[in-house]
Amino acid sequence: MRVAMGFLAAMALSACSNELKVTEVEPNNGTYTGGEEVVVRGNGFQPGRGGVTVKFGKRDAVAVAVESTDKIKVQTPAGDKNTKVDISVIFDDGKSFMIKNGFTYLDNTQRVTMDKAFNALGTKPAEPEKK
Repeated sequence: MRVAMGFLAAMALSACSNELKVTEVEPNNGTYTGGEEVVVRGNGFQPGRGGVTVKFGKRDAVAVAVESTDKIKVQTPAGDKNTKVDISVIFDDGKSFMIKNGFTYLDNTQRVTMDKAFNALGTKPAEPEKK
């Protein structure tokens, strides 16, 4: 009976643990010029912790910040137009995770340039009329 109770207690604890894991990237695409904010989602992160490297393919993300137990915010590095890359998250304790083909670099520079210009002016581009 004690063994069964111990097993059930262990199962309950593991179900609500803060197991370190990486689950997704939001958004999962951006322009090849880089510099866009992306959030890596997961669990068990330590807010304020340094020593975390996030890679888009072979390139390091910049401005990596562990913001909460489930969110790491980064800025994308530049990439190659119209390619998919793996996202790697490497912690200084040696643990690492990969999201295969987790991010797509798009050739969408004209739209981004226009959006940045509108944002600088404090306006939004006109939405197409709905018929």
